[in-house]
Order: sequence, then structure tokens, then C-alpha cells
Amino acid sequence: MLAKLFLIAHLLQYTFSQQTLSGKSLVNHVNTIQTLWKAEYFEISEEEMKFKVMDSKFAFPEEQISSEPYNSLPGSLSRAPTSFDARDYWPNCKSIKMIRDQAYCGSCWAFGAAEVISDRICIQSNGTDQPIISPEDILTCCTNSHGCQGGFVLESMKFWKSKGVVTGGDFQGDGCIPYSYGSCSDCHTAQTTPKCKNECQVKYTKNEYKEDKYYGSSAYRLSTSNAVRTIQSEILRNGPVEATYQVYEDFYYYKSGVYEYISGRHMGGHAVKIIGWGVEENVNYWLIANSWGTGFGENGFFKIRGNNECGIENYVVAGMNSSDYLIIDQILLFYYCLE
Repeated sequence: MLAKLFLIAHLLQYTFSQQTLSGKSLVNHVNTIQTLWKAEYFEISEEEMKFKVMDSKFAFPEEQISSEPYNSLPGSLSRAPTSFDARDYWPNCKSIKMIRDQAYCGSCWAFGAAEVISDRICIQSNGTDQPIISPEDILTCCTNSHGCQGGFVLESMKFWKSKGVVTGGDFQGDGCIPYSYGSCSDCHTAQTTPKCKNECQVKYTKNEYKEDKYYGSSAYRLSTSNAVRTIQSEILRNGPVEATYQVYEDFYYYKSGVYEYISGRHMGGHAVKIIGWGVEENVNYWLIANSWGTGFGENGFFKIRGNNECGIENYVVAGMNSSDYLIIDQILLFYYCLE
């Protein structure tokens, strides 16, 4: 119910005149009335916009809201560093720095999961194991979701735990099952969901499909009580997390700065990877890796206002790798010692 009320409130918060702004008029409006973030126009149709997101029902799934929340630590931090960037704190984990491209398929939920899983395996292993996990294995074989139409982010973490996930990079890349679709800079139709393969590409000879699997030991949603500190605690302790939020038309034109919704139509739900936080122009923000290629935003990354903008703090999930590694970050222990 809370998720539905949130979505209704956001859909009603902008006026009819704001909804009708689009394209260059929308970009000019955004850049004229505020300075927190900058928009940059490029040609994209409403249909193409919707290819890059998923149905809103997947962003805040009512049937999963009652799932038992989980905090990875006994209570959230009452203090945290003013800024944190996982790319700097775990510099040897190449996956944290990667920006991937989902093309015109609403597979953001699978990409966010694959990215978080890749990062956490590396972090837990102290950088000795650095797989690039296949989003397509999750996209096509996770039966509790709907492929390119969208999926439930918690289900993707549960899939990692119960079925395991294989390696696989971008289009025509290395690994067991690379992504089937390349960059969609020149395509104008939505992609269909590929079939679940259950076998590696021919040129991948390192492992058979079953032997290439990585398994999680847990899958959980973070508590929304004191959400900011809970999310920060989880990232400090275990690495990046996956979050969902609502996407509006102005977001597609984001170029730099700290995004907050200004104007434009509601387009759907989206899932991304949160890798840190900070403060810019006295405004708190979350630092996020998108899956729309490096041409989007700040080389594929963006900042979004840290006051639950567009519901970014409402539904955050993660999981842990099933290994014997245990990482206790010194930065986290330091802040606990201040309590």
C-alpha cells in the first residue's frame, strides 16, 4: 500500500503543463529553473524511452514489500563518512568501475543484480576472484520475472542463491553467456527476451555451464527504517547494492550534477547499482552506476538527490557470496569505534 501511495503521489506532483513539456522544451525548462543538475538534449522518442525501463510494478512490488527486511549489521550507523565511493575503496575490483549497456530491453533488474554480484564476489575474495557475471543468465532463466518487460530485483538475488549464476560480459564478449544485444544507438524497436540457454557459448572453454556457476549464501531486502544509514552501512560492510526507482522523462537528458525530478511524464521503473554517496552544493546524493552505456550522464554514472528522490531508498536489495571469505572494512570499524 505504501508503495502505491508513493507512486500516486509522484504521479500527481507535477502539473498538466509540466507533463506536456518534452524534448528541447523540457531540456530548456530544466536548465532554466534550477542549477542542481544539467540536462542535455538528444533525439529519442517516447517509445524508445520506454524500451529502456520496465513496468512500474516491478520497481515497488507489493507482494514482496512484506518480505522480511534484513540488516547486515546490528543496527545502522549513527555516523558515516560524508562521502564514499566504492571505486576508490576497492580499486582492485574492476567490475565496480564498469558501465554496461542493456540496450532496448527492460533488463535493468538483471544488470543491476549481475553488477552487484560481480562486485561482491570480488570484495569478499579480496580481489582474488573477479568474475563478470552474466545478466542474461538471470534475465532468461529466472522464472519468477518477465525478461525484457521487467523483473523483481529480490528475485534476481534469490536466483543467485538457489540456482547460481554464470559469467558473461557484454555483447560478443567473453564468459559463459555474454549479452545477446549490442548498443542500441541505431535501433528503434524493443528487444525480445532471449531463451534460457543452460549452456555456455562455444568459444568459452574454461568451464561447462554447471561448473561456471557462482552461488549466493543469502538474498535480502534492506530495512526502510532509517534507510539512509542502513544503505550506507550495507555498502560500507559488503559493497554496492541494487535499488529501484521511478523514471521520468527529464531523467533521460541528465548530463551532470545531482538529479531531482523537475518535469516530464512518468515513463516506468528502473533498477540500478548504488556504489556510494556524497554532498554537492550542500545537497546529499547517492552515487549510482546506470546500465545505459557510457554515453549517459557522467560517463554512465549519475548522482540522485539523497532524500528518497523518485523512491530510490524504498526498495534496496543485496546478497552475499557463498564463500569462506570475510571482509570487515577498517573504515566501518573505525566509525563503529566512535560510537
